[in-house]
Amino acid sequence: MKYSKAQIFYHWVSVMLLIIMTLSGLAYTYDWLGKGVINLHQIVGQLFIALLAIRLFARLKRRATSTPPAQSGIQAAMARIVHVGFYGCLIAYVATGYVSASGLGDPALLAPLNQAFARSDLGEQILETHFMLKWVLLGLLTLHIAAVLKHQFWDKDGTLANMTFATRKP
Repeated sequence: MKYSKAQIFYHWVSVMLLIIMTLSGLAYTYDWLGKGVINLHQIVGQLFIALLAIRLFARLKRRATSTPPAQSGIQAAMARIVHVGFYGCLIAYVATGYVSASGLGDPALLAPLNQAFARSDLGEQILETHFMLKWVLLGLLTLHIAAVLKHQFWDKDGTLANMTFATRKP
């Protein structure tokens, strides 16, 4: 069973937004493009928050695709763990990022949180958590891509077609 066209769209737009946030976050951290790039990072982050909420709602409404018949129970369990981990990490990532951005002098947020809180000791810990979560996200992404490549080139089971607009070959 394929994902719906909307779910496929949400997935690939999420990928695009995450790439933009990664590049703008790196540009800000290493001052490649000046400090104004953080505004792009925050605006795209807020778009990602809205998209993530839509994705979560869609995922709850329409469950994941069924497991390929040749897939072992361990592989199916790993897929569930990685996907739940992705959602949990992304939720934590945007929440910690929002708190952190609220501590900036002039945040580009629709509704920044209390700046004193964002700059407090707890706010600093939240910022450190945001930075640490990028490694968790990178690990999950690596596992996800490795699994996609395994299904595409080793198993050749058409799993990738579930998340593309292409029609699946019989």
